[in-house]
Amino acid sequence: MKRKNLELIITALLYMAVAVLSSFLPYLLMRDTRKLRGVIAGGNIFWRLIFPVMVSELIALCMTLMNGRYSFRKVSFPRYAVQALVETLATSGIWAVILVGQKSIVTQSRWYMGTTMILHFVMLTFGLWAVQTYAIRRYYRTNYATMVGIVTTRDQADRVIRLLRKDWSRKLVALALLDEKVPVYDYANADGKPNGGAKVEEIDHVPVMADAASLIAWARQSAVDEIFVVADSNDRQDVLTDLKALTQMGIPVYLSIPSVEKMQHFLAVEEDMGYTPRVDHSLTYLRDSDGQNDIPLAAFEPPRQLLRWMIAKRALDIVGGLIGSTVTLILTIPIGILIRRESPGPVFFAQERVGKNGRKFRMYKFRSMVADAEKQKAALMAQNEMDGPMFKMKDDPRITKVGRFLRKTSLDEFPQFFNVLKGDMSLVGTRPPTVAEFEQYSNYHKRRLSMKPGITGLWQVSGRSDITDFEEVVRLDCSYIDNWSFGKDLKILWKTVSAVLSRRGSE
Repeated sequence: MKRKNLELIITALLYMAVAVLSSFLPYLLMRDTRKLRGVIAGGNIFWRLIFPVMVSELIALCMTLMNGRYSFRKVSFPRYAVQALVETLATSGIWAVILVGQKSIVTQSRWYMGTTMILHFVMLTFGLWAVQTYAIRRYYRTNYATMVGIVTTRDQADRVIRLLRKDWSRKLVALALLDEKVPVYDYANADGKPNGGAKVEEIDHVPVMADAASLIAWARQSAVDEIFVVADSNDRQDVLTDLKALTQMGIPVYLSIPSVEKMQHFLAVEEDMGYTPRVDHSLTYLRDSDGQNDIPLAAFEPPRQLLRWMIAKRALDIVGGLIGSTVTLILTIPIGILIRRESPGPVFFAQERVGKNGRKFRMYKFRSMVADAEKQKAALMAQNEMDGPMFKMKDDPRITKVGRFLRKTSLDEFPQFFNVLKGDMSLVGTRPPTVAEFEQYSNYHKRRLSMKPGITGLWQVSGRSDITDFEEVVRLDCSYIDNWSFGKDLKILWKTVSAVLSRRGSE
């Protein structure tokens, strides 16, 4: 689903960008010539020249999408040229009909129309080639790819890996073998080595990180977005138990179906998972080229959000991130002077945090504590006022006088707008835990990371100073995830502004 959404968004953006550029560049080249001067005289170039091409491109694009021709494929350059030619002919035909219907005098400039369509064809050809080639070859190496774990037996591992690699948006991060024991790993350790320092075994360049006994421990401590379970028999009790634990973490699980007749047996594990996963009753398939060795899968996953609302959420993050980052740059000079005057050390505090589904990133804040605050934390753990893995202390001696003011006014949080722009965080979400906190999570706790973390969230506007029970924090976060809507994000942002202005819950 993520791949299809990405292909749709990227294709739409590419086609519309080509429409704008191919219609604007001829105007720049020909605006002082007699061939075009009369066409644009007394009129707005956008409405007369660019907008009709954009509308034509949009209509042609909808026709393309209905035919399913937007999927990224690794083909020869001439194939991209053919695809671009078909789109160009469709766009030019629709454009001509629009201009004739409007009785537009643009039709009098055959040079402009011809140049626009030639540029459209050339730019779209190279655009399709560059974008699709880059995505297929490079995207899976980025941190934005879907991190996939595979649970299967050794004899099926090569086949499952080969089929999953056909999806350019997925990155295969680990393999768990159900029929063998593997070394014990320290999953919280970034180097990923087993205890004892032995070399990690790989099957077709995918590291073998777990077996049936350690699968859940690996999934809980690692960055993983999806897990594919391909076993000879799904009526094994360990597979069903693991399925329950994985769905408690909010991880989508794709379970192979040895026989369709057993479907009702598999669907019975929906109950008592901490939340009710969405079960796709129409099977998902890992497709093989010959169509003979497809693997049917039942999908157990959290409720999906509509693509348009997720686009709106990211657009809001970008706008808010730009505004917040600009304000942060303005505040850095006066706040930096105050911080350095009271306590030597850096102005910004960067700490490794855990984001969506276990991804690690560096979160930024204005420094509100002494420079060696992290070293002093261990001595203060006995005074932790929070029940659970989170640390909170009302009169923390590490906080400076300037830092106390920054925290009361929430000014220390402003550098996190840079994290929002980078895509590590959102304006609204769940608060990202520290690595030490994350290592203490249970299966259910990890589900609060199934959505991108945010600067603010439901539990912050519910009285962040008054809540001392970590389980209540998890409950509020999971409630936000399960009932997410774009409107709810706007309400939380409004409540956050009100809470900051009143300094409520900022102690």
